Amino acid sequence: MTIESAAIHIPKRSVSRQAFPNGTTLLYAPNPFNQIVAIRILSRLASRHENADKAGMANLCMRMLSAGTEKHSEEEIADNLERNGAHFKAESGKDSSAVDLLTTIDFLEEDLNTVLELMDCPVFPEDKLIREREIVRMNILEQDDSRMQYTMRIFRKNYYGSHSYSWPSIGLVETLDNIQRDDLTSFSHRVFDPANLVISVVGGAENSDIPKIITDVFSARSSRKTGGIPEFDSPSLPIKENTEIIEHRDSEAEYLVLGYPGCGLRDEEAIPLRIISAILGGSMDSRLFREIRDKRGLCYQVGASFSPQRDHSPFIAYAVTSPQNRAELVSCTEMEIEKMKTESVSEEELNRVKTYVCGTYVMSLESNMGQSSCYASYEINGLGWDFANHFPDKIYAVTPEQISQTAQKLFTHRLLTITAPNG
Repeated sequence: MTIESAAIHIPKRSVSRQAFPNGTTLLYAPNPFNQIVAIRILSRLASRHENADKAGMANLCMRMLSAGTEKHSEEEIADNLERNGAHFKAESGKDSSAVDLLTTIDFLEEDLNTVLELMDCPVFPEDKLIREREIVRMNILEQDDSRMQYTMRIFRKNYYGSHSYSWPSIGLVETLDNIQRDDLTSFSHRVFDPANLVISVVGGAENSDIPKIITDVFSARSSRKTGGIPEFDSPSLPIKENTEIIEHRDSEAEYLVLGYPGCGLRDEEAIPLRIISAILGGSMDSRLFREIRDKRGLCYQVGASFSPQRDHSPFIAYAVTSPQNRAELVSCTEMEIEKMKTESVSEEELNRVKTYVCGTYVMSLESNMGQSSCYASYEINGLGWDFANHFPDKIYAVTPEQISQTAQKLFTHRLLTITAPNG
């Protein structure tokens, strides 16, 4: 007896949207069921806007945001937030930089003023810059100690070429010393220009003072007239023929990343490609896991992913195997990918995977911060916050024909990157 997966439905959220004269966009969704207020501040300026010789500048700037201001020391800022039970985080990704504040309704105004101070007058002390450079350097080296992360980095370098997507947001060891205090000051001035910001807030009752508090703080900020976001070309598709890159490092196993051209977050293929990724390698019930690991025992780990960025992102399959199993594993992976182009996915499998994708999505919205991050991300990337309401419907609307058409269009040539044992 076949058990069909039940469709997952989420209640459509009501989010108010305001655009201030200074260019900032405010999104607000009430949630009266707890006292937590989650605020995500996204900027359109991020790692992709760095020059190659200063890769990691955005990450270093955001890491050092709480290292002191013109008014308060790093220790005073930490005390001000911690005594209220607030949580603060700042980080930079490829397409946007983020400042997060998690606080309570009672301390919202006080904690928000602290965050605004961090955004408006950070000082980036030289001694703390030296400290952070070393911490980031160690983080990069630790990542490279992970053979899979190292293989992913080599893949992206060869896939994207000279485009800024090619290096990790955290930066590169060889460029850290090029980043000076003046670089961070200049970047922070531009990244927090009101015209570059989307503020997403979730929490409080519908009739609370939260929207007014947020509006008063952010609508009053003057435009810095930094000239907007630099225009960077979208990455071109670099894979013109099947290519194989092999690097050797001390290891007992082989680490493989097999990538095909994908698409961007706003492209029509993005939704079907999410489903293809889940079918092939999203879980222990996926095709690659069942065929390559369970049936054939060719690897220790296998999976697939598609993590869409604003512009072009690849579809990748990855595995950890032994040298003697490499050829068969690659052949089996390519065969499963080819099936996506030539064989129609059954309704039973497609429904099961749709439920998995939507269930994962619903879990990501469990917290106020999860919702806040989701609305801000879709808004700043040009899809509009309301895409969050329609995402499950778009997933469930995908047909087997769309799956095949997407695979036929995108899965042309592939780049295989291998980290193999020495010798």
